[in-house]
Amino acid sequence: MYLFDANAFMDASRRYYANDIAPGFWTWLGAPRIAARVASVTAVRDEIMSGKGHLVDWARQRPPSFWIDDNSASLEAMRSLAAWAADPSRGFHQSAVDEFLGAADIRLIAHALTLQATVVTHEQPAPEAKRRIKIPDVCRAFDVGWTDPFSTFRDLGMQLVA
Repeated sequence: MYLFDANAFMDASRRYYANDIAPGFWTWLGAPRIAARVASVTAVRDEIMSGKGHLVDWARQRPPSFWIDDNSASLEAMRSLAAWAADPSRGFHQSAVDEFLGAADIRLIAHALTLQATVVTHEQPAPEAKRRIKIPDVCRAFDVGWTDPFSTFRDLGMQLVA
């Protein structure tokens, strides 16, 4: 299963797969055979819903099962992730820790950890960064798979044809 970060949806909607350019992408992403392998977390939905336009409409049309709610396993995983981020030996600025703890990222990674899913994000590793905690770096620390959207689309067999 792939769990999508908000940036994977938002960048696609704003840039390369805008609905007026590639409406088939959004239809494909919601197709039952794809939807069974793709999901996200309610915190990502909330980020999307704070915007406007086609992506908000698309997010509203996803079945409730697409948006994974926190549960006891993910909450336990979040505690481990929070402890890792707050560990003084990592040297993260407190603002980075606060941002990580308050964002959808911690929930996304926690669910990926408990579901043995792969996180899909545009973020790239930055292991020396101290001002921002990057998803790929946390995933590596917890042995959670992560990848970029385009690799995911290839793995899922997406083909854009005219």
